[in-house]
Amino acid sequence: MSLFQPTAIVLPHHNLVATTRQELLQQISKKRPITNKIILIGPDHFSANQNQITISDQSWNLSTGEIKFADLNLDLPVNNNLVKNDHAIFNPLTDLKTYFPNASVYPAIIGQKVSQESLDSLLSKITQVCHSDCLLVASVDFSHYLPATLAQVHDAYTIDKLQNLNHLSILNAEVDSPQSLYLLTKFSQSKKFTLYSHTNSGFINGNPDYETTTHIFGYYSPGFRQKSYVMTSVHTPYPLDRDQNQTTLGDRFFYGSNFFLDNSTLPNFVIGQIETPEFVSKSFLPIKENKLIIGAEKKKLITDFFDTIPNGPNLTKDYFWGKLIYERK
Repeated sequence: MSLFQPTAIVLPHHNLVATTRQELLQQISKKRPITNKIILIGPDHFSANQNQITISDQSWNLSTGEIKFADLNLDLPVNNNLVKNDHAIFNPLTDLKTYFPNASVYPAIIGQKVSQESLDSLLSKITQVCHSDCLLVASVDFSHYLPATLAQVHDAYTIDKLQNLNHLSILNAEVDSPQSLYLLTKFSQSKKFTLYSHTNSGFINGNPDYETTTHIFGYYSPGFRQKSYVMTSVHTPYPLDRDQNQTTLGDRFFYGSNFFLDNSTLPNFVIGQIETPEFVSKSFLPIKENKLIIGAEKKKLITDFFDTIPNGPNLTKDYFWGKLIYERK
């Protein structure tokens, strides 16, 4: 056994980035001499009952071979069809079989309304059975349905909580399974987080108006943990009611940052902000009638505003993405 081997990983099930997922798993497999069991957790995408955690107790026949069920006696309800048809589970399975051919898998999908008490109960059981020959894998897709720059703000919040092992704050992450990240970070207390890759379909496609899906790849292992210092915020020009804007801005617009404030002094813009010791990044998203403006009208509003701002040696103006970046030197 390697004293510094990865003990838990996070990867996306979005197959747009399947190649990066495979590269990460290949690297992890080289760092782990023995992996006999994998506990695979992810969101329950389709169940009407989002208050439950469900497993499959059957083996899986894949193109890369059979994956056997790891019978860990965690006493969770079984629904083989539900779990086997959820892409949070079946998308990573072929890759897991490729890079951990001798491992059996315990797959569990977690509802969006599962209580913290239930998560803690499951975690207690996991820690009793998942030791040096066991790998915990969280299959999670990150920000959804937002413009790339706002998704970037939400991801900065999430990565900060992953690095700082803040399992309580990560429940407010704008991801498809904050419950899985809660288990991942609490299981990994005292471990070091290594960010392997961070991608964003909006940036991949070069479209500032595109509804994105973002992806974070990383792992926990023993080692010295450096604290992250990141503060994120979203500023609106007027109060916005979350319940009344489910079909305009969408629910995900309203969470996933440290602060959500209605103190923007610019009447036409929502501002997403990331602050670190090295820089402050401000992303400008034009808004009208509680909807984000896109296309030519958006470009003109950003151009007209950015042109009023004096240039400076520490300022970068990104007209295409609508960002101002202030370097702290």
